[in-house]
Amino acid sequence: MKKKYWIILIVLATAIVAGFVVFLLSRPKVYHPESIDPRILHASPANKEIIVGLWHIDNHVFYRFNNDGTGHTWDTDDDLTEEEASPFGWEVYDEAIMITHKMRFRGIVPRYYELDRLNAFDLRFHDNYSRYVLERVEQQMAMEEEQQETN
Repeated sequence: MKKKYWIILIVLATAIVAGFVVFLLSRPKVYHPESIDPRILHASPANKEIIVGLWHIDNHVFYRFNNDGTGHTWDTDDDLTEEEASPFGWEVYDEAIMITHKMRFRGIVPRYYELDRLNAFDLRFHDNYSRYVLERVEQQMAMEEEQQETN
């Protein structure tokens, strides 16, 4: 009789341990915010005038960077316009860009990205989770106007 209880106890203990292991392996991973060397953020600011303006990703996600370090982002695929855009703050440095998203319900979310390229036409940055490639809208509009004038 004791042998029967020991077998049941071992089976239950094995099931509990197996269930715990499955739980640990299947639970969502904890988000660890990426870290950027603080020396990069205290480096000299990059040429801020270059980033000011309207940028887009694949002609549907738009970012407007204003002179005062504020901006807005919206996605036309979600039927959003610039008037309904989500606000953010930004700072750009030689090797990094910090975008502080101002969420309507959850407060402020700062995101640090490594700056890959910033020139008159391209803005490219990335973090551990995503990569962004933006093109300047005003530059494209000026080029289209020039083409129309020559035709």
